[in-house]
Amino acid sequence: MADVYLDGAAWGYQQRARRLMLAVVLVFAGLLLRLGHLQLVEGDTLKAASERNFVREVVLPADRGTIYDRHGRVLAVNRPSFDLYVTPAQVRDLDALVAGVREVLELDELEAIRLRERIEEPRGMWRYQPIRVERDIDRGLVSRVEALRARADGLSVQVEFRREYPYGELGAHLLGYLGRPRAEELQDAERRYTKDSMVGRFGIEKRFEQILAGHNGLERYVVDVRGARQDGGWARHAMESENRVIPPERGHDVWLTIDIEVQRLLVEALARHESGAAVVLDPNDGTVLGLVSKPGFDPNAWSGGLSSDAWQQIQENPFNPMLDKSVHAYFPGSVYKVVTAMAGLEEGVLDADEEIDSPGRYEYGNHVFHCHKRSGHGKVNLFEAMAASADVYFYKLGERMGIDTLAVYGERFGFGERTGLGINGEAAGTVPTRAHHESHGGYQAGLALSTAIGQGDVRTSPIQMALAYGALSNGGTVWTPRIVESIRRPDGQVVSRFEPAVHRKLGVDPDHLAMVNKALERAVNDEKRATGHLAALPYGTVAGKTGTAQVRRIQRGSMRQSVKRFRDRDHAWFASFAPYESPRVVVVVFLEHGGSGGKDAAPVARQILEAYHQRIEPIFQTTAAVDRDRLLGGRDRSVRAPRRP
Repeated sequence: MADVYLDGAAWGYQQRARRLMLAVVLVFAGLLLRLGHLQLVEGDTLKAASERNFVREVVLPADRGTIYDRHGRVLAVNRPSFDLYVTPAQVRDLDALVAGVREVLELDELEAIRLRERIEEPRGMWRYQPIRVERDIDRGLVSRVEALRARADGLSVQVEFRREYPYGELGAHLLGYLGRPRAEELQDAERRYTKDSMVGRFGIEKRFEQILAGHNGLERYVVDVRGARQDGGWARHAMESENRVIPPERGHDVWLTIDIEVQRLLVEALARHESGAAVVLDPNDGTVLGLVSKPGFDPNAWSGGLSSDAWQQIQENPFNPMLDKSVHAYFPGSVYKVVTAMAGLEEGVLDADEEIDSPGRYEYGNHVFHCHKRSGHGKVNLFEAMAASADVYFYKLGERMGIDTLAVYGERFGFGERTGLGINGEAAGTVPTRAHHESHGGYQAGLALSTAIGQGDVRTSPIQMALAYGALSNGGTVWTPRIVESIRRPDGQVVSRFEPAVHRKLGVDPDHLAMVNKALERAVNDEKRATGHLAALPYGTVAGKTGTAQVRRIQRGSMRQSVKRFRDRDHAWFASFAPYESPRVVVVVFLEHGGSGGKDAAPVARQILEAYHQRIEPIFQTTAAVDRDRLLGGRDRSVRAPRRP
């Protein structure tokens, strides 16, 4: 029995041993399979991951392109900025370093204490990360910092780019500003941005971001386990097969059609007014020479990181400095009457010589439509009505044609659609139709009368108005505004050039153009009736139209404009071209809640035209022959064209 028991015990032991050996074999087989998988399948991935443990990549920022005006004056440029850093792990004598930095930067005692605390605070691997002590130090301090480095370890100076706008607010809305990239921009596959990049957020900087930004470069280098850079020995050998430096590509330059001196004179002309916009353009090809919105802002402050106090001031400013009023849409008032006049002539419902009674009020249905002059103007023809801005005359034209006919001609002038300027959320404005009103509360026939004088639901922007008056002056061409002349490489080679582009044609009878333009000339120069006489010049003829757009339904006689609250005052407009005989410039002035087109906006336009003639280009010729053939085909513009049969 004992032998049988021993044999059974030995047999059990052998079974357990076999099972253990099988388990060991299976474990080692699994390990071998895993090692094979890691080596053959995931080898490249793991190799790259291991290299990343000691290879660092640093983005080399691209130099942003420069923005120039039409004469090559720098409007926005990148400049080198010197930032002072301290790496805590490299500091050997903290007292000497703090004392030296305090002396160079002229820190007070509290600032020196805070600097010491910032250097002592990091622990572990964070001690190898540089801490920025001062941003954008003066060039004169750089040499003093270099001298300090000889006796105080841990200091370094890094060069970065800062965007600078030499003319400050003169081109604020037009040029725009830069801001930090958003999360989706940081994921750009082309590595265009890093968290420290600056991206176009407004104006030309935003529209041409991809042109100006360029492409960042890349530098790879080896670090040790503590994160310190290693350049010799094994580090050089480890990087032999790597593309260590990919140089950055500088952005292209943008040359504008804007003249910064025109910008300056526009800002000067608007100086006495709280809010508004002004546009100067060449009516012969749509080239924008000046474009200003007020109030402005300092793009240097925005691109450099706006302080909380500055942000609070902007938020509390009732005149909304960040709204570009040159491309925003407002009630146009009487400057829109050129649309009504042209529609009447083209549709054959108006004879320019026909005298229409224009009293101080007009009853239509159950509503009374008032004229800005309560005593009225009596019987007036087109030229007298435009000169005096006789509202009842245009009410009656609106009644004859209806709102949809007015809309057809408003759209021909380019109203109701964006001009193509392409900056700052340009508004399309509104050219109201019967369908528009039916979808916004219901249509009434009297709305055509309001539309005829640029009220009701009509909305236009200053840039639209400038192009419309340009079309009147140049023979009927509505241009796409041209604000960029060319894109160029850093060496000056032109990459692309922006030629003038026709947006649409008015498609109207040249005789009717002559009539409307003569009416605009009378609106400035008629000795008895002209509402725009404050824009008249003694040495040249200006053609234009005033506009006073009512913002709220307030009884006009109950409150003077000067004592109304700002938001209750009328908008003031003046749209013009000069010289009348051979137009060279269009000038549009818009004063938000600025009062009266004749009393307030017209003098601003006169100041702009005078300054332009004296400081930019002598556009008025007092005795020389003028070119009338371009617009009238040989007809003297001072002589009214014959009536339409």
